[in-house]
Amino acid sequence: MFEGTGFGWVEYDGRRYDHDVYVTTEGEVHRREKSLSRSRFGTSHNLAPEELERLLELCEEEPEVVVVGTGQSGVLTVTDEARRFLEERGIELVEAPTPEAIERYNELVEEGKKVAAVIHTTC
Repeated sequence: MFEGTGFGWVEYDGRRYDHDVYVTTEGEVHRREKSLSRSRFGTSHNLAPEELERLLELCEEEPEVVVVGTGQSGVLTVTDEARRFLEERGIELVEAPTPEAIERYNELVEEGKKVAAVIHTTC
């Protein structure tokens, strides 16, 4: 579960990560592969469907919900292509600035949902 966040970091299960992360449905934390979005859009502030595809590859079980933390100020944009990627798979999208997103992630996990996440830790 997430325990906190601030500019440039997030804490999950007692460990601090000073970079963006993916969290699988099993609770495994991986460094976000920003290059997948950067190569498509020229920036990592637009979330590409390739990143969501990578997140699903990392998950042993497909999520019911993907939570996207859009940054401390909400700068990360979930692209239309990324939205369609999830819709086509019947996966619910929850997006919010990172402080709110991690709270929602925790609530969904406590409800017993299969949840994965993409968390942007800076702007």
